Amino acid sequence: MPGGAPPDARGRSKWPVASWVPWPAVLVRSQGLREVWDRLPTVGTRTFGRLAVISLVFESLILLSGAAVRLSGSGLGCADWPDCFKGHLTPPLRFHSLIEFGNRMVTVLLVVVVATAFLAALRRRPFRRDLVWLSGSLVVGILAEAVVGGIVVYTKLTPYWVMGHFLTTVVLLAAAVLLVHRASRDYSPGSGRLLVPRPMLLLGRGLVVLLGVVLVAGSATTGAAPDAGGAQGQDVARRIPVSLRAMAEVHATLALFLVGVALATAVALHALDVPERVRKAARVMVVVLVAQAAIGYTQYFTHLPALVVELHELGATALVIGVLQLLLAFTHHPREVATEELALAGGLAPEPAGVGGARGGARARPAVAFGGRDGSGGG
Repeated sequence: MPGGAPPDARGRSKWPVASWVPWPAVLVRSQGLREVWDRLPTVGTRTFGRLAVISLVFESLILLSGAAVRLSGSGLGCADWPDCFKGHLTPPLRFHSLIEFGNRMVTVLLVVVVATAFLAALRRRPFRRDLVWLSGSLVVGILAEAVVGGIVVYTKLTPYWVMGHFLTTVVLLAAAVLLVHRASRDYSPGSGRLLVPRPMLLLGRGLVVLLGVVLVAGSATTGAAPDAGGAQGQDVARRIPVSLRAMAEVHATLALFLVGVALATAVALHALDVPERVRKAARVMVVVLVAQAAIGYTQYFTHLPALVVELHELGATALVIGVLQLLLAFTHHPREVATEELALAGGLAPEPAGVGGARGGARARPAVAFGGRDGSGGG
């Protein structure tokens, strides 16, 4: 693909990149900087899709590395922020300091990855405003999460701020899942087709809300648990002033209700005439959910061993992805024609799109054959 945008009759770029993006005024007014921007290479749909997947992987890693910090008692391994210790950016060669600093380095890498994805969304052809907003929200969210992490350190691991830190990461994980899903699919107006009855769609949305409630209860249970304190030689973190058993019972009750709703959803989908891929998504979600519930009970009755608790965090990450994938599978959106394929065919990339679609003019679309029970016809 060429590096710059095709000019219009007046020699200006036809792609409306700076017309709505909140660029600094100097970038809008400086013709030299605009020319440099137009000379940057464009990004194809496949390349952007890979960047979206990498963003999701790193977002998952930050959840797991954060859990490792808590489970190893390394939350105050670096007692300052953004420095590890006052006047020292890097940590001393001590176990807890290295664990906490390693988590911060994962965050730095994540910032680099999502910032790259954001810039790639701006240079993606065909241009998609929805992808710019999603990737941009990841950048803003990661920076906000870093600030909350600093507050967690300065408040000596106050459990309510720790909860906020975890839940912010979960929201960003959900945004990354949406980015991966949308990156390769056509979301222009009228391109979607509902594959399930509308009541099932509402039930799927209810599953997402219920999962959010279960995660909040789970993070509160963690805040009441003893394993989230400081390690030997560090300050012991305050806990939520509630019985661990009481919080665990609330969390378990909500989790069992979630399991029941998920099983009912899966059974209903298998009784309805829906594509097989929708049923498969439901089966995967149920398996992950049942495994997560089993790990949760195991960690409670074995008195919270660190490895089992880490597996529970991994299960929570997989569950968020699984439930969202099920909801997204309820609606069919054809795969977007890759700009790499258009280039090989000698075609031209479509004009830049608005929110998931074209801003005036038609878009190139692949032929789509909807399947029935065999699930053929794409995602």
